[in-house]
Amino acid sequence: MKFREVNYAYPLHHVTVKQRVKLRSGKLDEYIILYIKPIGSETPIVFKELFNYFKKDGSKSTSWQRQVARSVGLFYDYCIVKAPVYRNDNDVADVIRGFVERSLSGDSELGWTPSSVAVVKRNLARIIEFSKLTNEALCDELMPNDGKTRMKYFYRAYHVKEHVLLSHITDVKKVSASIQSQSNDHIYQFNRTPNTRRIETFPEDLIEPLFKYGFKTSRGEDLGTKMITALMLFGGLRNSEPFHLWFNDFSIYPSTGTLGIFLHHPEESSCNIPPQKKMMRKEYLMHRGLKPRNDKATSKSYHAGWKDLAVDNDHRTEIRLIHTEIETHFVGWWSEYMHLREECMKSYKEKHGSEHPFFFVKLGDKKDLGAPLSMKAYIDALKRAFTRLRKRGYSVEWGYEDGVGPHPMRHWFITKLEENDVENKIIQGLANHRNILSQEIYKGATAKQIDESLSKISKNYTINL
Repeated sequence: MKFREVNYAYPLHHVTVKQRVKLRSGKLDEYIILYIKPIGSETPIVFKELFNYFKKDGSKSTSWQRQVARSVGLFYDYCIVKAPVYRNDNDVADVIRGFVERSLSGDSELGWTPSSVAVVKRNLARIIEFSKLTNEALCDELMPNDGKTRMKYFYRAYHVKEHVLLSHITDVKKVSASIQSQSNDHIYQFNRTPNTRRIETFPEDLIEPLFKYGFKTSRGEDLGTKMITALMLFGGLRNSEPFHLWFNDFSIYPSTGTLGIFLHHPEESSCNIPPQKKMMRKEYLMHRGLKPRNDKATSKSYHAGWKDLAVDNDHRTEIRLIHTEIETHFVGWWSEYMHLREECMKSYKEKHGSEHPFFFVKLGDKKDLGAPLSMKAYIDALKRAFTRLRKRGYSVEWGYEDGVGPHPMRHWFITKLEENDVENKIIQGLANHRNILSQEIYKGATAKQIDESLSKISKNYTINL
């Protein structure tokens, strides 16, 4: 069997394109459009069903749309190439099984190399989810109809029951049936694969040298990068959240001198800037020719994602720094950065006619001084900080496998709370999780915990040989 040289499943009868679409409302928005080329057609056509599927859930990112479009596109290729096999109108589930098997083993006719079980499962889940929401007849065909609920779904249902409010009135049978209806096991039973564990917690021994040496540049100190890193490590913010902070989201409490930080919803929260204090943020930005940074139609450098985190009635959540020394330093950094920002905003206003409210700005870019800082600019600056550490002899390699990157900082934050016996409800609040179970993905036994446990066994259990 011959495969293409590159380990990638190339599209045969489809192509995905990122396009700006004008909706009926007149709004311009960006979508991933899937073009397919039916048999006998000279030109490709838009896969309208998939576009309508994306349009129904406008909150999803273009990255998610691209992944779904790729999965659906590959399935379309499979159906076109293998259509003669299914010309007798075989069961749809049988077609999907064939797609799964060819994806796992590879196929020379399609030019597919073997894919991992994880990749195939993701593709299958995207195809099924799209099918469920677009074609009820197809949904009925794919869903199990034997009325039996497997025991493993009962087990999972009981686990759900233990963690929900009003658990005493939860019907386990109904929950287990619901879980089973969302599973794809009835379509294809994957062989069990070895459990893999990736430690994605930021290395604790790098924190002190990073703040001491990593942010020092030939021009002084990269204060913005230092503050964003502190917010992620000690405030537990997600990668994109610091870029939604406005200058007035920080305030000093007069009675204590401590700093209060509030993360607001990028659209629905009030701007709290006189004289339009009650004006929504998206309207305030509109008057300045800007959009909320989570808007998909914004430029790549300006865009910052937003997860549906837990907020209060004012569409905001307080960010607490978990180390008093860092909190004290942060007050000083904030005061110094505010002065730098004010100077940059003068240049920005001269060029654009008005100021913008975002706190983190470009400080060294003379072409667009004072413009909202991009996520990419922060990542590049953080990488340079780790390069400075390597020059000082520290062993550090960028990558999630070694826990070096923005998201592993949030893993460290939640792990540190757990190590200090902080209650789950408090962790939920500090991590801004809507569901208390969301924190479980961040937890895991660290090497230090394992060593301490083994050491206890050795001390308490004597062996005389």
